[in-house]
Amino acid sequence: MNLTKNDLASFATAVLNTYDLSKLKIDKERALSFLSDQILSDFEELNLAETMSARHQYYKIGEASDYAESFIELGESKKIICGIRHLGGNPDLPFINCLPNFEMTSIEEAKKIARVVQSRFEKFSPRYLSFYSSKKMEIDLIGSIYLVSNSKSMSEARDWKLNETISLERIVDHSFYDWYKEGYEEFHQEQPHLRSKVTVNDLDTMTDSLDQGLLFYAKIGQERVGLIAAIKSEFLGHPGIYFNEIFLSKKFRGKGLAKSLQRKFILDHARPEDIVWGTIDDQNKYSYQTAVSNGREAIRYECFLKLS
Repeated sequence: MNLTKNDLASFATAVLNTYDLSKLKIDKERALSFLSDQILSDFEELNLAETMSARHQYYKIGEASDYAESFIELGESKKIICGIRHLGGNPDLPFINCLPNFEMTSIEEAKKIARVVQSRFEKFSPRYLSFYSSKKMEIDLIGSIYLVSNSKSMSEARDWKLNETISLERIVDHSFYDWYKEGYEEFHQEQPHLRSKVTVNDLDTMTDSLDQGLLFYAKIGQERVGLIAAIKSEFLGHPGIYFNEIFLSKKFRGKGLAKSLQRKFILDHARPEDIVWGTIDDQNKYSYQTAVSNGREAIRYECFLKLS
């Protein structure tokens, strides 16, 4: 099934409406063009035979074709694209990802869609139906939250007293990864409920930051206290900086260092035109507060409806 230009336009408009852009200056046409390209690219890539085969080999459920993205017409010009996903890549946490070409404004509307699509994915025994909203809904589960601002306003915002004590040392090879991974293992032992929510990044993800020169140790004096990683990544077609990671070693958590580390990075490495963004799980309260403290605002929510 091919997506027509009209289909892409309607889906892009609906996706744009899942962002609360009231406090950001965004070129709407530029954003719609970016989203159209992204939707088409994702749809085509996920429906490639090699992609479906690779996912099937990894999850070992059903057939390769079961991992295809489905395009469904609901009537009255309403359409959806849906496919199977797994929370944190965990085979035991399957859910149905739903992309509608209309705004989802109520839980009842989500339930109607669930009744239509659930049987298509019964081999996976999906636990949830997911969709995005510009507002935080009273729903079974909130996943990732988009926290966004622009670097200019963040640079001009309140300074933190710890900024002057932190220095950034560029990481130039993969020697950091074992230390970083061990730190996460220690964190998950202390916070087991966050193991599937606040996950350690794989080496490929961190290498993206390394290759762009945006991976740093955080240091106080000569002591290594944490790590920060970002990539240059467009936000709705606009120049952007996306945070892959802000990590602190155990003994340095809870001291206000994370917000100072984030601000230090913005002052040293973000361009004035950059939109600074990242996604943080709703249960990761510490990271959420760090982002908000530096002027980033919640503008998009990943909503999960529990399936019976």
